[in-house]
Amino acid sequence: MKISIQNLQLKYGSFTAIENLNLDIEDGEALVLLGQSGCGKTSTMRCIAGLEEPTSGRIIIDDVVVFDSEKGINLPPNKRNVGMVFQSYAVWPHMTVAQNVAYSLKQKKLSKSEIDERVMEALTLVGLEPYADRGASLLSGGQMQRVALARSLVMRPSVLMLDEPLSNLDARLRDRLRVELREIQLQLGLTCVYVTHDQHEAFALADRIALLQGGRIVQMGAPQHMYEAPASASIAHFLGVSNIMDCTPEGTAAGSTTARIANSELTVQSAQLASDAGTSPKVCIRAEDLQITAMPTEHPNSWPGTVRVAGFQGNDIRYAIQLESGPELDALGGLRRGEQHKVGDRVWVTVNPREVQILPAEVLA
Repeated sequence: MKISIQNLQLKYGSFTAIENLNLDIEDGEALVLLGQSGCGKTSTMRCIAGLEEPTSGRIIIDDVVVFDSEKGINLPPNKRNVGMVFQSYAVWPHMTVAQNVAYSLKQKKLSKSEIDERVMEALTLVGLEPYADRGASLLSGGQMQRVALARSLVMRPSVLMLDEPLSNLDARLRDRLRVELREIQLQLGLTCVYVTHDQHEAFALADRIALLQGGRIVQMGAPQHMYEAPASASIAHFLGVSNIMDCTPEGTAAGSTTARIANSELTVQSAQLASDAGTSPKVCIRAEDLQITAMPTEHPNSWPGTVRVAGFQGNDIRYAIQLESGPELDALGGLRRGEQHKVGDRVWVTVNPREVQILPAEVLA
């Protein structure tokens, strides 16, 4: 089902949670609302579901106007055919898995045969069919989250909304359930709205990502595009870019820009032109794009430094490297590339100009 949000605004007194938001979500699309706490992502989802009444604007689901401030339309949640999965499992411990999933269907007074059929269908989708008769209090956290998902899927919603559903789980289980959620969404062709503050979760689940700051969408696009081309330094930082430095562009030649890092003698070459970086440009370099060697190279961006911290991370080592003529850089060395160095080692740090971005501090209005 397609969702259209037009000029949506939500205020709590003098505080504006959502500011003039416009968004179209295509039929069968998985859209992730990504952002820090308080950016308006959960409020946006709750407005779509009918759990929050916007101050103004219009929301259309499958060509049905479910909210229109000017016409006084505000359909209740049960009239919107929207399924919700929350951060809290809200599983009844005194019921079995099947009874938890069947509860809403019983409230609709469906026949027992239809309830049984739909419950088993939902449990099979989430991999809980063998646990149908198990007491919910005996489930693990991951299994409880699957029950919560099945409870929404059993209603056969046109739109599935998930509000940080994996945040209470351990890292390995989160990784596995991300894949399972994506498989279910693709298998059913569900239009899906997913709220998270975790960029890795967003990259894994989304067809498109809408990144919110201060109640407005500051960038939208496919995961790979968002990763490779953040619109501002603040977005790059949120998406995991750890080396962000104030700079002054000094000139452009042969399709590249030279910039001087603030409060240092370090100059950096970028293959990107800095004409759109505004009045507060910043150099942004990902830790994984830095190459670390024991000997100097002849690349334009190659600087000597000393290893201050080396943290083992399995296949990688995370380094803090203090440059001799500049700032400290965060770098990720690959053990398989032979990039293994000790604290106190003198090294050379190199980055390709294509991997250096010069961005405005914030999205230009």
